[in-house]
Amino acid sequence: MKSPSRALGAAVVAALIPVLSVFSGAIVALVWLRMGPAQGIKILLAAALPGLYFWLSASSPDVLLGVVGAALLAEVLRSNQGWSRVLIVGALIAAFIALTIQWLDDDLQVQIIDLLLDQGGLAESYELTALDQQQLAATLGWLFNGVITSVQLLMLIASVIIARWWQSMLYNPGGFQAEFHALRLPLWSAAFLPLVLVLVASGQTWLMPALPVLLVPHLIAGVALVHAVFAIKKYNSFWLGLLYVLLIFTQPYMSLMLVLFALADSVMNVRHRLAPPPPPPSQDGDGEA
Repeated sequence: MKSPSRALGAAVVAALIPVLSVFSGAIVALVWLRMGPAQGIKILLAAALPGLYFWLSASSPDVLLGVVGAALLAEVLRSNQGWSRVLIVGALIAAFIALTIQWLDDDLQVQIIDLLLDQGGLAESYELTALDQQQLAATLGWLFNGVITSVQLLMLIASVIIARWWQSMLYNPGGFQAEFHALRLPLWSAAFLPLVLVLVASGQTWLMPALPVLLVPHLIAGVALVHAVFAIKKYNSFWLGLLYVLLIFTQPYMSLMLVLFALADSVMNVRHRLAPPPPPPSQDGDGEA
């Protein structure tokens, strides 16, 4: 942060290596958060060049969407100082992308679906007719698109989280932890996700790609809730480590449980219920407050 040129160089180098593109987005977001759009857009334009190259040469917009999205969400965070709005804005943009962009080309998608239906035994196990297989293939195609987009959204949010953590370490120790522990999605979001689920179940299957994407904010909020509860109750950090181990090895069950925690928290405000009561007012020598 002492040298914008170093930040620019680091963002470009990280963007050139797709595996490290999450750190390129984090550098863009950090500069944006600390120095504002005037300086942040310079880093963004430089980091976007490798992303534009990958998009044009390999039809892979991942890196470009990552750095641009990180800048956008950093501006939301800088302007509103609220993680819930960052998650909601990110999810709405990602849902639109999931509904309009197809990540897998048609041939690869057909190969994967045929592999699941034939070699995976789905068609034989459930005695699916040709029409059933056609409908299932379409459903799986939509679902793949949603899952891939949700992974992209997770990486994008990870970039902004890393940027905010760096900013906290450098300029405001403990600030990120307080913000993350306070993360709670608004009540209306707890109704929006079930509504989309009902619409998909009632036949609006074109909305299916949006479902995995809309789960992501609640997953992040569920993780934040667990961190906050552990801090309030002063539990050993070992159990937090166990949570992440379970999150990796017990998918999708642990993720769904965290989503349910976040939905319940939007309704009940779990932190408020678990917080210790305030100390009684001090009294003077006469026993009067």
